[in-house]
Amino acid sequence: MNKKFYVLLVFLALAMNACGQAVAEEPVVMDGEAFELYFIADPELSGSDLKNYDLEDLPLTEEPFLSTDDIVSYMWETHAINLTEEAYLKVVVVFSQGIPISGAPFVVVSNGERIYAGAFWSLASSASFDGVVIQQPFDPAGQPLFISLGYPSPDFFTGEDP
Repeated sequence: MNKKFYVLLVFLALAMNACGQAVAEEPVVMDGEAFELYFIADPELSGSDLKNYDLEDLPLTEEPFLSTDDIVSYMWETHAINLTEEAYLKVVVVFSQGIPISGAPFVVVSNGERIYAGAFWSLASSASFDGVVIQQPFDPAGQPLFISLGYPSPDFFTGEDP
């Protein structure tokens, strides 16, 4: 990997340590609820392809990318997720390696049940998306990530919030 990438990772880790975590709302504790976020195992599928598949038919990676252990807190009102520093750095690495213009699809699983599909989405993308989105983080302190509906705005989302 190139030197700039490692410098960015070191900078982000230092910034997160220096700034700490700011939580504006009362965090939700996930009592007994298991959360897992899996990437789609087929590299040919994009976020835009999700509408062409049943949730149960999407091939998932063997291991989750994020799980309950990676979550510090979740705020229902804003769908903000505070991750551990290690988990946040994993997200930064995914985005630094490049997200396709039509998103990197994922499936959220809770207690073994597939709940919904969505996509990591780059802020540089000019493509719209009618689905659940985790946008590229841009806070150098690393917190929080936001789950949103539609890209580039909620106006592009149709349906119900899963």
